[in-house]
Amino acid sequence: MICVQYSSPYLSSTATQEILDQFRSQLCFTDWFFIDTFQIFRIFLPVNLPPILHKRGFKLWLNEFFDIWENVYNRSLWETYMICIFSSVAWNNIGYIDWEPWLSKIFTRTLHGFSLPISKIKTSSITSGYIISYIAKWIIAIKNFYHPSDTEDFQEKLVEFLVKLAEYFVDRVHLENQVDSLWFISLHKSSRLTEENIIDFVNCIKEYVFISIFNKNYGKKAAEACRYLSILRPELIVPIIIEKHFSSIDNITEPHRFISIMNCLTCLSRSIVQQTLIYSQGQIYVISLLMSVLPGIDLNETSIILDFLNSIFKLIICSDCSLAIEIRNDLTDIEILSTDISNDNDIEYISIQSKLISIISNIVQQRSKEIFQIIREKIIDFVSCPFLSVKARKLVCGLVLSIVKCNPDEIIKYLLPKTYNSIEKLMNTFESNVLLTDHKGDIELIWYLILFSELLHARGSILFIYKQMIMCIFHRYISIINKDAYQTIANAANHLLKSFLTFI
Repeated sequence: MICVQYSSPYLSSTATQEILDQFRSQLCFTDWFFIDTFQIFRIFLPVNLPPILHKRGFKLWLNEFFDIWENVYNRSLWETYMICIFSSVAWNNIGYIDWEPWLSKIFTRTLHGFSLPISKIKTSSITSGYIISYIAKWIIAIKNFYHPSDTEDFQEKLVEFLVKLAEYFVDRVHLENQVDSLWFISLHKSSRLTEENIIDFVNCIKEYVFISIFNKNYGKKAAEACRYLSILRPELIVPIIIEKHFSSIDNITEPHRFISIMNCLTCLSRSIVQQTLIYSQGQIYVISLLMSVLPGIDLNETSIILDFLNSIFKLIICSDCSLAIEIRNDLTDIEILSTDISNDNDIEYISIQSKLISIISNIVQQRSKEIFQIIREKIIDFVSCPFLSVKARKLVCGLVLSIVKCNPDEIIKYLLPKTYNSIEKLMNTFESNVLLTDHKGDIELIWYLILFSELLHARGSILFIYKQMIMCIFHRYISIINKDAYQTIANAANHLLKSFLTFI
């Protein structure tokens, strides 16, 4: 079916008439073939013909199909196919179809599809571009049902409506920016969106999106709508969300608002840090946002905050620019604020959860030399003592692997000799035969062997310098009996072989 849909532009100019002649006789809503017929129309009817062929395309059937859709209403599957046909022809022929005669019916059907628990909906008249006008009418008609405490089934449809509305509007703007290079899309020049249209659209639905982000069940979906709106006009979205964030920090009666705002900020991270001609002030808030969420990290609720930190650190470069203020006097407010970075806060909460591995990876991949030295020192101090907990080992190994892949020269130089000495110290403390033949194993020895295994992810050219240390550990512990220790040695051998293969 997908192949047929993509090949429809290559059908002959008379294909539409031929398809209609073949299947129009089956358009009887009491017949079972009625559903199959509209499925065939959805698949085969060409909807993206050039303007000169519109008389041989959708103009042959659009009025007829709308009459059927308007007069036959039984919520059957054929109606879904019909709506797909309408949406496809509308998207591929923007500006070439006058939807004004049908908008009132579409408006009524759309509201009825929400299944709202009321018999009559009041609407108000709005005088603006007719598309924005009808969108505003939709929103105003259902605005009373956008409430954070409402968890009825129809609430999902209402939030999804906002998400899809914002998503397709972004797609429309993106389409107009590249339509000149697309041959299969017809867009009338008079129907291009203006800056005023975009601003009106964002202002039209942003209030209800802000309400929906606090919905208990569908707040994450509403955050997606907020992200789409921030793509269109970040200056209308980002400052308001940040203001709500700082107000939610001091709100002790509604702690759930902080969680909802953090979900939203995670979706807005790109709009916050990017610098565009329209909006660049979001960068001012980056440092204050990072500092404001650090106290909220605890063992009970960390995933939301860590997701936000991870999304931010993927997009920014960590650098110590504190000396720039003394050297230059032409820095902007954003640049001056960016120099006030507390290096200790980057990994202050490094032992909380495994998601920190991703955060540290993002930091060390985009950082200055000074920042990396601080991270290296903290991680080396952090792994200097043996970790007896299996969960802690997984986290620490991930952190070590992150810095090894980023700067293996320095990490191997500092950590490998230190790990080797720790292993040798254990061998000197106990009799070697005891450690090698003990089925229970020594948990401290196992930890240092795990650390040794992770260090062997470095490049072969670097490991070759420490060949004597590495081979000494392999020769001594290759015959160890403990299952966990032997598995660790096997993993170390695997990592070493892969490293030397890349070296060759």
